[in-house]
Amino acid sequence: MSHKATNWLSSLPATDLGNSEFRVLFHLCDCHNPAQGCFPTQAYLLDMCGISNGTLNNALNSLEAKKLIKRHKSWDGKTRRQKPTRYILGFDHSKAQVPTPNTGDGKRRKPSPKTGVGAVSKLGGDPSPIPGGSRLQPTGEVTCKEPVINQNATGGKPFFTHDERSMAQQIADHIKDGGGVDASHVSARVRDCLLAENMITESEAQKHGFVEKEQRAMK
Repeated sequence: MSHKATNWLSSLPATDLGNSEFRVLFHLCDCHNPAQGCFPTQAYLLDMCGISNGTLNNALNSLEAKKLIKRHKSWDGKTRRQKPTRYILGFDHSKAQVPTPNTGDGKRRKPSPKTGVGAVSKLGGDPSPIPGGSRLQPTGEVTCKEPVINQNATGGKPFFTHDERSMAQQIADHIKDGGGVDASHVSARVRDCLLAENMITESEAQKHGFVEKEQRAMK
């Protein structure tokens, strides 16, 4: 036990401490070293104080609440295991003792230029290459509103989009059900699809104006 710890413990009013608190604080003072600090293990305190683990924890919590001790925990930087707790006694509260709770070694690390977390690697990362085009295959329906009209190699028929075919089929079904259609309100592409795909008969095309007068005369 250091002289400072002895003098400090003897100066504390007896009425401020319970029996368990005094026993725990006495052995903490007994472990105090002016140069090294105070690092008794939990097992050591249990053995020396002759109390249960719960009583020990209650006494330590009470001593810390009364500001008679402070507990600083630290971890090994390599193994990540917790080191013995450092107990800072009341007379040393005004001093900054090491190891600090954050680093465990009492030394402040220099931050790295980018992150400030103490990285020591001097290797610079290679920049990522400029991304190329996507390798994913396109899926879904054709969304082009003005597609290029392609001729297939076998039938020589023009290419129509799904939307154009769907609209033409709706018009054809409407005509088959006896409905009327104003051809002037139907787009040229849909009209071409109706005729090229033979969705309506020649008479139906003439009746609803899908065949121009010049075409009728030629026939």
